[in-house]
Amino acid sequence: MSLHIDELCDPALLAAMVAGGYIRTQRHPSLPLLIYNYAEKAQYEGVWNAATLACRGLVVDAATGLVLARPFTKFFNHGQPGAPELILDGPVTVTDKADGSLGVLHPVPGGWAVATRGSFDSEQARHATQVWRTRYADRFTPPDGLTVLFEIIYPANRIVLDYGTLDDLVLLGAVDIATGRSHGPAAVPGWPGPVVETFAYGTLAEALAAPSRDDREGLVVHFTGPDTRLKIKYSEYVRLHRIVTGLNARVVWEAVVGGTLDELLEPLPDEFHAWAAKIAAELRASVDALAAEVESVHAEVVGGLPDGWTRKDYALAVARHPARGCLFLRLDDKDYRALLWQQVRPSAATSEEAVA
Repeated sequence: MSLHIDELCDPALLAAMVAGGYIRTQRHPSLPLLIYNYAEKAQYEGVWNAATLACRGLVVDAATGLVLARPFTKFFNHGQPGAPELILDGPVTVTDKADGSLGVLHPVPGGWAVATRGSFDSEQARHATQVWRTRYADRFTPPDGLTVLFEIIYPANRIVLDYGTLDDLVLLGAVDIATGRSHGPAAVPGWPGPVVETFAYGTLAEALAAPSRDDREGLVVHFTGPDTRLKIKYSEYVRLHRIVTGLNARVVWEAVVGGTLDELLEPLPDEFHAWAAKIAAELRASVDALAAEVESVHAEVVGGLPDGWTRKDYALAVARHPARGCLFLRLDDKDYRALLWQQVRPSAATSEEAVA
C-alpha cells in the first residue's frame, strides 16, 4: 500500500510552509529523491501543523510524489508547548533517549541507504550508509511497508554523551508508511545490531518518578493508545549540552549579527531554541529602540538649526551627544545600525548566565 505526499498533508499547506521557510527540501545528489525537514524557523516561531510535524526527514520520490520513508513525527519535551496531553496512568512504552543523529532508512536502486533528518549527504548520513552496507545489508531485510529508524552513534559524532568506541546504528523503531502508526523496536524483528534500551515503566507517572540516570540524556515515552511521544530530558544533560556547545547570550548576539542564527540552532535540542529566540528578539528590540532615538535626535537637531546650516553647525550641535557617531552617519544617510549592535553586545557576565 503506497502513500502520496498529497495524502499525507494538504499540498497547499506544504507549499506555503516551504515558501515561508518553515520546511526545507534537499534533493539527492544523484537520484530523483527529495527529503523534507522542518527548519529552525518553525522551531523558534513555534509553527507546528500537519506539514511541519510530518517533515522530519520525510523521503519522497521526486518524480511520482510517493513517500518512500516516513520517520516519527515531530515530538516535544515534557512541559514544552506542543507536547501531547499528559495521560499519567495510560499505557506507555519507555525507551532511552539516545544522544546521536536520527537515521532514516530509505530505498535506493539495488538496496537501501540512511539519511539524516534533513540530508542525504551529511557526514552522518554517509557514515551510517557505510555502516549499513558493510555490516547489515546482507544480514537484514527491512519489513515491508515500514520505515526503520536508527540513532547514528559513533565517536566523531559525539554530541554530549560519551559512548566510548560504539560505532553503530542503534534501532529506535519503525513507522508504517501508509498509516503513520509508529512502533518501538519490537516491530522490527530480527535486527542483528544494537537496540535502544527499553524500560519497564508502565505509565507516564512511573517514568516521571524514575530517578535520573548518570551519563544519559533522558527518556522517550510513547503513549501507545493515541500514538504520541514525549521526551523527558534530564536537567544535567541540558546543563552539559550548554557547556559543550558554549551557548550563551554573546554567542547568540554573534549569530544574529552574522546572520547565522539558523545555523547555530539547527543541531541544538528544542529547549535551547526558545531561549535563543528570546535573546535574539531582545537584542533586536534594543537596537530598534536605539535607532528610534537616533532618528528623533537627528530630527530635533536639524529642526533647531538656522536656514543654510552647514555640516560644521551640525557637528557643534551634536558634539557632546553620546550617539554622535551614529548621528554623523545619519547625516550622511549611511547605515549606523552596526554601531548600535556593538552597543548591545552582551557583557561577559551576561554571557555566563545559564540557559533557562
